[in-house]
Amino acid sequence: MPKDTFHNLPEEKKEKITNAFLREFAIHPYDKASLSSVVKSLGIAKGSVYQYFDDKLDLFTYLIEECSAVKMKYVGQLKRENFNDFWGYFRSLYSEGVKFDLENPLESHFLHSLADNLNSPSVKGLYDEMLTNIIAGFEQMAKHEVELGLFRDDIPIKTIGFILYKNGRAINEQMEVTGHINPKESIKKGKPVYEGKVDQLMETVDNYIKILQRALDKEST
Repeated sequence: MPKDTFHNLPEEKKEKITNAFLREFAIHPYDKASLSSVVKSLGIAKGSVYQYFDDKLDLFTYLIEECSAVKMKYVGQLKRENFNDFWGYFRSLYSEGVKFDLENPLESHFLHSLADNLNSPSVKGLYDEMLTNIIAGFEQMAKHEVELGLFRDDIPIKTIGFILYKNGRAINEQMEVTGHINPKESIKKGKPVYEGKVDQLMETVDNYIKILQRALDKEST
């Protein structure tokens, strides 16, 4: 976590430092991200970073927590009980995710590149921990739907949870492979990941929902 020296900085300076490192980690994988180039662009001494954070990993963890907190302001307001089925809820998570992206492009780019960042050898332990927690969250979603009698109960909950997790990844990957989005270019231009591509994203989400409904809904078996 940031040291008091960072918390005591003026808000404008904290935001400037945070944004500079968000951009660096959004463009480069963790092991290739350069603290030196960032502090040079900021016009501060490299040693200043270690006055604010214990090390590079401490800084990176702070950025994850900050970006996740901002996104939660969007998706966290959604409650499953307010939807007739899981898929309406699932779709709305993406709708709110788009709002987050359009209004917070730097934070969105950072989270969009997080999987690639976490594949860096230096942060494998963090990757394993976060992946376990993320999949556990999807498993809890699956368990809830099975208990409601809406998802099939002949498929292990762990399998359903993993399917939901992987499909979330696949949607983003398809958008990149098909050329609908190009995060490496949009971050350089300071633009949101999905600017001008929201309709294509939601169409892709709807297509995945059709497949998942057939595979997982109890009434479809």
